[in-house]
Amino acid sequence: MSIYDHREQPAYRPVDFDPQYAKNQYILEWWTPEHDKFLSEHIAIMQWAWWSGKITDEIVKLTDKNIIETWRMTDPICKKYAWQNVLLYFAGAYVKQLGLDNKIKQPTWKICPLCNQKFVENSLPMPLIDRLGIDKIDFCSPCLQNKIFPNTGDNYASAKKIKKYLVELSSTIGRVPPQAYGEGATDFTNLSTDERLALFRVMENKPTSNRVKKLFGSWLNALIQAGVLEDGTRKASRGIQSIAKDGHVCLSLGERTIDEYLFAHGIDHKKEPRYPEGNYRGDFKVGLTFIEYFGLTGNPEYDAKTQEKIRLCKKHNITLVAIYPEDLISREKLENKLSILITN
Repeated sequence: MSIYDHREQPAYRPVDFDPQYAKNQYILEWWTPEHDKFLSEHIAIMQWAWWSGKITDEIVKLTDKNIIETWRMTDPICKKYAWQNVLLYFAGAYVKQLGLDNKIKQPTWKICPLCNQKFVENSLPMPLIDRLGIDKIDFCSPCLQNKIFPNTGDNYASAKKIKKYLVELSSTIGRVPPQAYGEGATDFTNLSTDERLALFRVMENKPTSNRVKKLFGSWLNALIQAGVLEDGTRKASRGIQSIAKDGHVCLSLGERTIDEYLFAHGIDHKKEPRYPEGNYRGDFKVGLTFIEYFGLTGNPEYDAKTQEKIRLCKKHNITLVAIYPEDLISREKLENKLSILITN
C-alpha cells in the first residue's frame, strides 16, 4: 500500500526534532527576526503539515543566496547530510525552542462525501493538501488519487463514455476543459466544497489520456466529437450560451473560457465591440486590442467573414488576437495567446 491508500493514519510519520539541532551556530549566524516571523506565520497557515511542505524553499527565498552558499560550504554537518535536511531539522527544533509547536492544532476527523467513510486530515499526503488547501481538506486520499494525478483513470473507457464525460465535465466547470484537467496544482483552488464534490463525482468516469488519444487521436478531436467545441464542418451557428463569472453572456464555451481567463487575471474587457466599418462585431476588446474566437474555421462562409475581420484590423491598425479551438485545449496555449494582455 502507498501513503495515498490510508484514511485513518498519518501520511507521514511524526518527527521528534532533537533540540540540539536548534543550536547550529552556522545557521544562527545568519538567522534573523524575519525568519522567526516566517516560521510563526507558516505554522499558523499550515498547522500540523508545516514541516512536510516546502519550508526549506521558503527559508532560502528569505535569505541572500550568497549567505546560503557560504553556509552550505562551511557548515561541517552539510558534508555529512543533505543541506536541505539540515535546514529542515534546524527549523523543526527551532520551532520547539520558540514554543510555536504549542500553537499547532490537531488534525480533524471528517466524513468523506464521496465514499461516506471516516478519515483524518493528516492522512492526505502533501500533493493532495497543496491541491485542496489546508483549510479545505474535505475528501479522503483514496477517493482522490485516481482522479487528479497524471496517468490515472479508466484505461478501457468506450468512445461513448468518454464523450459523455467530456460533456459533463464541461457543463460542471462551465468552460472548455483543457487537456488533463484536474491534474493541475491549481485546478481546484477557488472551488467550494460543493463545487468540488460535483466535479469529483464527474471525474469518477475520467478516462486516461492514453485512452482518449487511442480512440480519438487527440484531446481536441475528442472535444469536437463530444460537441463541446465547434468545427468547420458544421453550420456557422453559435454554440451553448452561458453566463461567465463576470456576468457577460457568452455564446459558446470557447468564448466563456476566454472571458473567464480575462476575468481571473483582472483584465478589463468589453464584449461584442463594433468594427470601425461594416456590420461586424468582435468577441472581446481589451484597450485597443480585439480578441476573436474563431471556432468554426473550415466553414467557407465563416472563413470569409474571418478574413474580412482580419483585413479590417490591418486596415485600421487594430491589434488582433486570434484564438482557435486548438488554443483552448491546454493552459499553456491559451496563456501564450493572452499573456501579452497582462500588465504588471
